[in-house]
Amino acid sequence: MKKTLFVTSLCLAVFGGAIELPPTSLNAQTPDRNPSVVQQPTEGLSRPVANSKSPQVELLNPGAEPRQQLRLKPAINVKETSVMTLTMEMGISTPDRTVPATKVPGTALTFETQVTKIDANGDIHYEFAYTNADVTGDTGNIPPAAIDSMRSTLKTLVGIKGSFIADDRGFYKGGNFTLPEGGDRNLNQMLLQMSRSLEQMSSPLPAEAVGKGAQWRVISEPNFMGMNVKNIATYELTGWENNNVSLNVTIEQQANPQNLTSPQLPAGATATLKSLTARGQGQATIRLDKLLPSRSTSSINSNSEMSVKVPNNSQEITFKSQLSMQMTLESK
Repeated sequence: MKKTLFVTSLCLAVFGGAIELPPTSLNAQTPDRNPSVVQQPTEGLSRPVANSKSPQVELLNPGAEPRQQLRLKPAINVKETSVMTLTMEMGISTPDRTVPATKVPGTALTFETQVTKIDANGDIHYEFAYTNADVTGDTGNIPPAAIDSMRSTLKTLVGIKGSFIADDRGFYKGGNFTLPEGGDRNLNQMLLQMSRSLEQMSSPLPAEAVGKGAQWRVISEPNFMGMNVKNIATYELTGWENNNVSLNVTIEQQANPQNLTSPQLPAGATATLKSLTARGQGQATIRLDKLLPSRSTSSINSNSEMSVKVPNNSQEITFKSQLSMQMTLESK
């Protein structure tokens, strides 16, 4: 039983965070502690940049006429409130035991964003803050103490604030965040590691003018807490009226065999990823005069295999996991 709980928590820590669930026009939820500036692709051309870890945008189909450039122009000093809910279901199997797919308690994160300035070149300066975080939905047979621990961890997000810069296509350009006094040190470190992937995981818009039916591909290769992952998101513009843009997205993800690092591992333990593949889809309604989508939904299913070696034990634990995730983002 202890081994099963350990394996489950490790899977959630490693795979639950590494799997990307687009689309948000600006991924502002995990800010960067140290300000940074990222070189942007050449204006007016969406082409992969050689040896660049920035998201690479490639236009596949410009769509029907009439065509226009998709550019974000949010209003200044207008506060947006967004709620992001995430639900997961996980199944795990080892050579001697199979755990049926089990629902993981859902989470709901509420945060506020506000644009403070827009530069002449279109760069958007904005602030954000977590205002609430909690466990939601059916908690199933999970012990109340575990739920309380999960809720307590989530509550440490409340009060985290940040200020950031992105261009009018959604490319992240830099930012910083502040933690409440007395904030959890482990959470601080986790946020710092996650923030280093923020620029790599954004979902920028194409440079070219596009019309209904347009398609473009965004390729990113973030490193999330020691795991190198390749994400491919293909977008289709299904509708555009005034500032309202409707998008469909298909998601592919894979990771090559590699050694992993995770704070969930016991001291001296090692973990090796043998395989990870994931596929999913989503929809989004974006207002170009808002910072975040009015509504965004996405779901993804992943399959992975990993082995863990514990100190003073010659036995290597090999297990497979199946993870299903659904995310909804609503802003007003």
